[in-house]
Amino acid sequence: MDELAKAADVFRAAMENTPRTKLPITLQEFPHGACGDATLLLGYHLRSLGFGTFDYVSGEGTDEDGEWYSHAWLRQGDIIIDITADQFPGQPAVIVTDNSPWHDGFEVEVPHVADFHIFDEFTASTLGAAYKAIMETL
Repeated sequence: MDELAKAADVFRAAMENTPRTKLPITLQEFPHGACGDATLLLGYHLRSLGFGTFDYVSGEGTDEDGEWYSHAWLRQGDIIIDITADQFPGQPAVIVTDNSPWHDGFEVEVPHVADFHIFDEFTASTLGAAYKAIMETL
């Protein structure tokens, strides 16, 4: 788990340091509103480092005021990895754990593996270019 946490921290730092002009609009306000694409990129990255395949988890919930929100993160068995949780009040920037009551509070579905290559050519190309830019920052 420590190695996963280190890899997630390093990847997040690289995303933060990548010039916004090299990223698609969905990542330009990272971490705000970037959880879906960031999760796909991180899932691919972790697999490329030999950590195996991760599921893309999509969650929905409501805040104290009844406002609906959504979020996405990685899961492999009981392990949760989230590099955009800090877009929500009170959450840390990077979460790597096998026990997260906050994530347990979402209604979730696991629609696919976390890898941008499974999408249409435009999406795969756009996120592939973003991944390349992030790797240049790493």
